[in-house]
Amino acid sequence: MRFAALLTASVLAVDPTGWDRYGPLRFALISAIGFLAIAISYGAGDQRPQPLPRWAVLGWTILVASMTISTILATDRWTALIGTPERHFGLITWLLLAGLFAASSMYPNSIVGPIRRAAMWSTAIAGLWAILEKLDVGWFDSAFAGDRVGGPFGQPAFLGAAMVLLIPVCASRAFDPVAGRAARVLGGSSGLLGLVALGLSESRAAWVGFVLAVVILIVQRRQVVPGLVFAAFLAVVAIATPIGDRAATLADVDSGVVAGRLDEWQVGSRALTDTVTFGVTGHGPEGYRTVFGRHVDDQYVIDYGRDVITDRAHNGILDVALTGGFAASVGLLLLQLGLGVTAIQRMRADDTFDRALSVGVLAYGVQQLFLFPLAELDPILWIFAGLLIARRPRRTTYPPPLFREVSGSKRVIMAAAGILAAVAAIAGLSDVAADHAVKSALDATQADDALDHADAARQRRPDSIRYDFIAARIATEPGTPEAFINSLERLDEGLRLSPNDPAFLAERSSVLLELARRTSDTGDLARALEAFDALDVSDPRNPQVQSDYGIALALDGQLDAAIEKLNRAILLNPDAIEPLLNRAIIELEAGRLDEGRETLSILDALAPSNATVESLRREFLSE
Repeated sequence: MRFAALLTASVLAVDPTGWDRYGPLRFALISAIGFLAIAISYGAGDQRPQPLPRWAVLGWTILVASMTISTILATDRWTALIGTPERHFGLITWLLLAGLFAASSMYPNSIVGPIRRAAMWSTAIAGLWAILEKLDVGWFDSAFAGDRVGGPFGQPAFLGAAMVLLIPVCASRAFDPVAGRAARVLGGSSGLLGLVALGLSESRAAWVGFVLAVVILIVQRRQVVPGLVFAAFLAVVAIATPIGDRAATLADVDSGVVAGRLDEWQVGSRALTDTVTFGVTGHGPEGYRTVFGRHVDDQYVIDYGRDVITDRAHNGILDVALTGGFAASVGLLLLQLGLGVTAIQRMRADDTFDRALSVGVLAYGVQQLFLFPLAELDPILWIFAGLLIARRPRRTTYPPPLFREVSGSKRVIMAAAGILAAVAAIAGLSDVAADHAVKSALDATQADDALDHADAARQRRPDSIRYDFIAARIATEPGTPEAFINSLERLDEGLRLSPNDPAFLAERSSVLLELARRTSDTGDLARALEAFDALDVSDPRNPQVQSDYGIALALDGQLDAAIEKLNRAILLNPDAIEPLLNRAIIELEAGRLDEGRETLSILDALAPSNATVESLRREFLSE
């Protein structure tokens, strides 16, 4: 039941009363239940029915060792250890995944029933959720670009990834010849609801993975009629629904998703070799976000913007290489190749569950080539992978183990996993409480009350930079010099934990600028300029930073340098109004009327009848 409980929590753990209803509770349960499952498995004295394949042992050894070394060498060790509050993919999560793979491989038969039931009910609920969300029904109403749905994950790509894992398990029950009628109906119904959720997610990576895996299954089993039926189903869906138009963008190499992924991989490839060891150790788990700004190019920023902090490379192998180094990516590649070969071989099995595991594992692995490892779903993947390995036909002889078991090692693993489960439970519950405090802060009508609630969140999870950042934002609301000083104190606390976090550094420079504007103090302005000087090196292609830097330089009387920075901001974000307005103000106030008139003309094209533009014309140009 412990593995089934983990699967259910991974898919359905949502906190309807929280601020981040899709995050803290889910991660708390995944971590606590996951480590508890490992501890129970190793403490029960159960024996693995057959040894793990050598490629699996070697792959996990390389991957975990590389991530451990990268964590130790990381400049942001704490975040590398526990992960960011949004992704949770630090070293601890890699240890959890390795443990779940090893633990689930002990039970080739006994956990199949609970896993199947949990998968069917979770898929059915996720499918119903997606339908209600698409219909904009009450609490389920969410807004995503392109009218996509995110289901119980709040992320369309995550919903698609979950469905490619779970739909095959549902189908295995629907087509199980020994299952009862009710079980087969539940399997078929949940599978169909999962297909609806997969379609509504509009996750092209998931579609590619799912279709490819099913096609390989059909070819492996030489089933012509099911193949024709599947092809007809895809044709009807493509013609009769908007899915066809979205899927067609996969063929457009010069624009759309393909071009976007290629551009992201180019940036990631440049960042990969930007380490002292030329990529051998990577930037540490969760470290890509701290170096992305140095390696992104102008065209990427112009095409895709910088509104979101880029922290993933949208390719599982490249993402792992960036965080753990080349060796870590080799370990993951070894695992994925071994699982892929095993999955294709087991598609020929008579047992429907074996075929389901094979399709799900293969489909998820393919879609991850266009996404990245997910702390929400990778635990399910590696439980399925462990089961798939355990359910291989038994051999009469085995090669000698890659590493011999050390006496007492199971007790050590049990104790370590038990401790981590307890810590995860305490930290997770504290995170849920902190999240509720944030909700109270955002709902508060008085600024002082809001800040008190935000600081209460920080006290509950002093190790999480999320709450320092939120409290810093709330602290600025009064708009007084004292408010910005309070904000800086909270930002500096976060930077002590994560000294290179790009969001904190950009926010700190912005707050310093606002403080300098309100105090007109040369010391405050000097601090702001110092912060912008540093950001100009670490994140030189952030249009908002360049725009704010230009304002700071103008306050310091460096008008030419200010206009240069504003021009950079305009180049990187051609549709933005703010840097153009600031450039016009600087030009007009400096008496550069012709230049100011030209800038106002550009603004006319971007923002017709803009009140500020008209005011500037009347004040400086008498028009």
